[in-house]
Amino acid sequence: MQPLDAMDLAIMKSLQENARSSYQDIATQIGVSRVTVYERIRKLIESGIIEGFHMRVNARKIGYNVTAIVGLITVQGNKANRTTEELQQITEVEEVHVVTGRYDYLVKVRALDNEDLQNILLNKIDQVYGFRRAETMVVLSSPIEKYGIDMRQVVNDSQRDTKGSQQ
Repeated sequence: MQPLDAMDLAIMKSLQENARSSYQDIATQIGVSRVTVYERIRKLIESGIIEGFHMRVNARKIGYNVTAIVGLITVQGNKANRTTEELQQITEVEEVHVVTGRYDYLVKVRALDNEDLQNILLNKIDQVYGFRRAETMVVLSSPIEKYGIDMRQVVNDSQRDTKGSQQ
């Protein structure tokens, strides 16, 4: 892991708050030159720490009124990655997490309505390689939805680590 300094963290925090900020705006905010911000962002992208800049769409406002989490139980073995590959091909699948515990996968799905969700479950998810059983939980609301790690957490952890190493 590439060590991040306070300037890297400040730049990433600023970008997370508004990914459309200009290099000049960020530079002014943290008190460095625009070229410094440009170079730092370039290095963070090249190292893979920043993976991209994304648009966030409100699914409900464009008609996708049902969100569901599917706990998926599958067969185990050397072809388990095939399940992930097939889930990736389902356009309604928004996230896939390989987990420990009762399920093998937690799959987040967006659907237009309950009928659409039923179609996705029966004709797509139930057909993936290794499918054994699924439990579907319809999301009633999502009061907290974050996209990626919150840079405030990283900044706080970094400051705590710095204080701990100074003692």
